[in-house]
Amino acid sequence: MLFDAGGTLLQVHAERYAAALRGRGHDPHELDDALWRTLVLLDSERYGPAAGQWGDWFPAWLAEVAEHSRVPAEVAIEAWRAADTEQMLWDDPIPGAAEAIGRLRAAGLRVGVVSNADGRIADALGRAGLAAQLEVIVDSTVVGVHKPDPGIFAHALQPLGLRPAETWYLGDTVSYDAAAADAAGLVSWVVDHRGLHTVDHPRRVSDLREFTDIALAAARRLAATQSPPAAGSTA
Repeated sequence: MLFDAGGTLLQVHAERYAAALRGRGHDPHELDDALWRTLVLLDSERYGPAAGQWGDWFPAWLAEVAEHSRVPAEVAIEAWRAADTEQMLWDDPIPGAAEAIGRLRAAGLRVGVVSNADGRIADALGRAGLAAQLEVIVDSTVVGVHKPDPGIFAHALQPLGLRPAETWYLGDTVSYDAAAADAAGLVSWVVDHRGLHTVDHPRRVSDLREFTDIALAAARRLAATQSPPAAGSTA
């Protein structure tokens, strides 16, 4: 089982970001909600793969967060850069993340992360208390391949000894996560934590517990088909 990080296992540390905004004289309105409502725009034309690399469109994306949270765009950008430079802001574990990974590992499944990030996702996962449970952490900046390029998955599949067709990947976007996984031959899943997605996908879950339940049930069914016949049974 492979996971995306931001928007899937981790969320923006809204309290740290809010503190940076307040330190600049602006108290954000419903910042957590603003972040999630803007995150789903990564599946739009404005912020999808055709829009270029993260750095090309990130200021405009953050300006939309600013509009939702009623703070000036320039303040939102300055506060983000200050807070994120100190420690990557994507380091708040989404509820159920540790439990989901723990249940999968306890069932004997291999678990890792494949993330579009800036070279610091392993540290962020460590602060979130998740890194120790992961067998591999692939950061796109470290390996030099970014989703939706399917080549990024080789950096996780090879060390884990997994074949694409037997590997599931859970992300929070269709245009980046699911598209890359599908192109690499993995089984793609999408999680919609807040029920805000507007792009269809055939395998969608509402939270990490639901995904884990489905994954473990599938693993049990697979194990049952691979078990040797009982003594005295006929083929």
